[in-house]
Amino acid sequence: MLVMVRWVDIIGEDQNPWSTIEEAKAMKPAPITTIGKVVENTDHYLTVASSWDESGDFLGNLNCIPKGVIEGVSEINLDVPDEVPGDFDKKI
Repeated sequence: MLVMVRWVDIIGEDQNPWSTIEEAKAMKPAPITTIGKVVENTDHYLTVASSWDESGDFLGNLNCIPKGVIEGVSEINLDVPDEVPGDFDKKI
């Protein structure tokens, strides 16, 4: 199944070792959108592959997203033959 996942990610400040209180209070989690094929869907996390080879044996651009940060998941309906992207659910 091809999906679009909307989730929030942590952010941090790596450039400056010190921040003002105002700068710290202004930090907000980053809204993220990931599109890919579902590899694993459990009660605790959703793993999505955004790239795969034609056999479905090799996956790339993987994201394992904790369910607690997911704001929404939408199925994407495209005319993609199952044999091209592989059926990850049956291989795992």
